[in-house]
Amino acid sequence: MFRIVPLELNTHFAEGTVNAFLAIGDSVTLIDTGNPGKHSYQQLNSKLHTHGVTLKDIDQIVLTHIHIDHAGAIPYLQEETDLPIYVHAQAKGSINAGIEEYERVQSFFHQFLTSCGADPLNHIFARPFREEKWRNITYIRDGAVIPLGGQEFQVVHVPGHSQSDILLWNKDTGDTFAGDHLLKAFSVNAFIEPPDLIVENRPRPLLQYRNSLGKVSLLPLKMIYPGHGEAFSDHVSLIKARLLEQEKRCEQILGILADGGKCIYEICRKMYPRLQGNTVFLGLSQIQGHLDLLEEREQVRFEEQDSVVIYRSTL
Repeated sequence: MFRIVPLELNTHFAEGTVNAFLAIGDSVTLIDTGNPGKHSYQQLNSKLHTHGVTLKDIDQIVLTHIHIDHAGAIPYLQEETDLPIYVHAQAKGSINAGIEEYERVQSFFHQFLTSCGADPLNHIFARPFREEKWRNITYIRDGAVIPLGGQEFQVVHVPGHSQSDILLWNKDTGDTFAGDHLLKAFSVNAFIEPPDLIVENRPRPLLQYRNSLGKVSLLPLKMIYPGHGEAFSDHVSLIKARLLEQEKRCEQILGILADGGKCIYEICRKMYPRLQGNTVFLGLSQIQGHLDLLEEREQVRFEEQDSVVIYRSTL
């Protein structure tokens, strides 16, 4: 008999907890792994044992995306097992990346924060380079079908929150593992990311996210198992609410720009005055995404002044 078992794990991020899942049936699949660190890995193991599952029982790991709170335990798991890992092909450039790629990414974020008018030394998520060597990886794409616990789930690529985001959907039951694409407890941040090596311009994640939401709104999903918070249904109403929230943020930004041009950091201080230190990046990323949307609608324009980008309303 097929069943889905949530594994709620602690995280030091603002969300408080993150969900991994077991899909148990003819076989056992682990969806996401929780945070890095020995303590988090021990908690994952403890949760598995609570449900009568050991690492030897698991046949594969599927990652909804490679953010650290969802894929952080992979190195610890691979110290004990050689389970196959399934992840979207968009993650290929980041997994097992060397020091050169690490430095390229850090340089991008340093430049992004500078262009926002923020201080890269105070407002960046500074993670030291740590070499990882994941093994037995299979890169999957949109439309692929993967057996989870013996049931067939279709892969739906939903870039926006990250470039590697996928949603896993069972056509027969409507059961869906949504990762961080759909969360009921709070709105999803479409994070700014560097471009691929072969692409000149960075992705526009909020525009991608809106496209992904439109794509998912057409699917007959039923019970949705998210990366944070409790399972829920009626994803169409949630998507409508999230799109409305984005429109309200756009209106707020236009209101702030009504009295003259401002850099993204200045907009951030008005919209999110409580953000401090490296959490400022969350606000900058959120605002840049909405400015991308407003720029596409020709409601704002920008210019560069001494490496800082200034946005102005065109209305």
